[in-house]
Amino acid sequence: MATEIVENMFCVNAPAGSGKTTKIKSMIVNHKIKHPIDNILCITYTKRAAEELNKDFNEEGIHISTIHSFLHKFLKIYFCKTEMKDLYFEMFEDLIKESIENKEEKEHIVTRNQKYIEKHGCLSVESIKANIDAIYYNESSNNHLYTGGLAHDSLLLFAEKVFDKFPKIKMRLTQKYQSIFIDEYQDSAASVLRMFYKACLNTKSNLYFLGDKMQQIYKNYDGSFEEELKTLNTDIKLDINHRSIPDIVSVLNNIYNDKGFKQNPSKKNLDIKPDHPPRIIMCDNIQERLKRECSIYPDALLLFLLNQQKFASIGARELYKQFSHLERYSHAKQLSATDVLSDNTSENTDPLLKLLFIVGEVVDYYKKSNVGSIIQIFKANRKLFDMGIGTITSHRDRIDLTKLLKQLYEDYHKEISISEFLTLLRGCNLFKSSYIDNMGDEYLEVLKVKLNEFKALSNYLRNPAVSTQHGVKGESHNTVFFIAEDSFRTPIVHMHKFLKLWTIKELTLDSLESFYYDYNKWIEDTISHLGCKISDLNKESHNEHKIYLKTRVEQLCKHFEADFIFKDLCEESYSKYILNPNVTNIKKCFKESTVYGVLSAYKLFYVGCSRARSNLSIFVDKSKIEGFSEELIVKLRRIGFSVEIETKELQKV
Repeated sequence: MATEIVENMFCVNAPAGSGKTTKIKSMIVNHKIKHPIDNILCITYTKRAAEELNKDFNEEGIHISTIHSFLHKFLKIYFCKTEMKDLYFEMFEDLIKESIENKEEKEHIVTRNQKYIEKHGCLSVESIKANIDAIYYNESSNNHLYTGGLAHDSLLLFAEKVFDKFPKIKMRLTQKYQSIFIDEYQDSAASVLRMFYKACLNTKSNLYFLGDKMQQIYKNYDGSFEEELKTLNTDIKLDINHRSIPDIVSVLNNIYNDKGFKQNPSKKNLDIKPDHPPRIIMCDNIQERLKRECSIYPDALLLFLLNQQKFASIGARELYKQFSHLERYSHAKQLSATDVLSDNTSENTDPLLKLLFIVGEVVDYYKKSNVGSIIQIFKANRKLFDMGIGTITSHRDRIDLTKLLKQLYEDYHKEISISEFLTLLRGCNLFKSSYIDNMGDEYLEVLKVKLNEFKALSNYLRNPAVSTQHGVKGESHNTVFFIAEDSFRTPIVHMHKFLKLWTIKELTLDSLESFYYDYNKWIEDTISHLGCKISDLNKESHNEHKIYLKTRVEQLCKHFEADFIFKDLCEESYSKYILNPNVTNIKKCFKESTVYGVLSAYKLFYVGCSRARSNLSIFVDKSKIEGFSEELIVKLRRIGFSVEIETKELQKV
């Protein structure tokens, strides 16, 4: 039976280079021309994307924001209602009880509980209920359970529950907005997609999901919205690739391997001739070959898998390493080390980097003899600079300022550590010592890093030529060097397993993704039954669950017996367990990363290739493809690549 299409809801698939952002803008403009009094809502995944779209729209009735910002603004008028507080405790009371009991005696929870008792006299679910006046969004990664503070993920789940439980609130959404756009839908949580889908169902409001599953880079979506996706109207097509030349577009189509998403090159790119066809370079030493290629193509964009490699190639390896170790940029936090190290604006939230980037900007303007722009920087950043700086009322003031700037310029170019540079800043009478002193002990290891590493980073950000495969979505370059690598820690990427599977089977994103979601559901259900992760099992607990696990493994193998992906990636581990059911063998089963690593590699391979406008080169380590290299070469040539197998003689050239 064919799926019934919902006519007022659309899925606009936007493969690489298809002009998705331009399409969103034109759809918003066209809607406002036809219906000037309508309200339009556009939800973006990142704050930066919202800011970019907002630059083009400055009129009533167009609302652009991230999902968290929108939901907070839309729902906060209800957060003080008794019904909301009741829902909060319905969802989080068990977690609150666990925290109060603190059976594992975690130190930070002991401290938190004691502080609550000191402030309120006692700590219980009842006292917490009595002391919460309203729910609120705390804009962090962790719930503030005792005060009603919803973290990022919890706000989304709470909002979905609100929409389900209070139809009038859900109705208010479509009464207010006649067109709703969800940008980068593939990176949104399924709860967000469901929330808008249910709200717009059987209404006159139009809902548009725009994005491309192949370009999914965040692990937010769990596959539970797949059935609803099948009901969306797909009449709106973006089938022109405005970025790449025909040869690369052809390669991308063959990698995607889905006629429904086939792209055509734009007319403006038809006659552009590349320096070489899309190529795979199989070599013994990737780094040596990269050096040679970079000397030929100095402006090439290098796509590494890991941020560590990216910053090392920039010349800021130690700076990245030490920032990554800071507590404020640990994995659970909203901002990462990469985020702050990539922001050279005065909006950077890291106090040290904000200072250093502003110093770099002042030094740059001094070199250009642009004192006017320097004074504007002083005025815009009064928290950093001494109050009198930048106020010129006499010739003497100008001479004094010039001396200070000359000294700053000379200090900035010394071969010293960041710590030594800050010491010089304290004595130069430009900056507030109090601002510098507030850096705190947390930065001790960062301050030992050479200032040259920061300068290398600053120079790079002015003309980025290195990125990571995860962070490159949306960028493009004339020449791209993609380095095929594996990662068995975050981010999980099994590039060479993907290449092997891709070589022997006709893969599509749908087939691999569908298998992953199904397989992962089996894993989640198994873990739920056990009450612990498979990796946490020991000999005793394994024996306790042995009958269940053996039956479960047999059921799983039966379920996937006809699936070639399961046979190639997973079956061997399960077969070993059936033959010898012990704790060592079970730990090799029910591993989500076994499949996810291949799925993420497929997506990154496509995204990396899609960044190139004219010249695309992929570097593969020959030793990693032994055993299937001949078949891989045949596959690659059929896809549209030229293949170069580097010889020892060629390496010496």
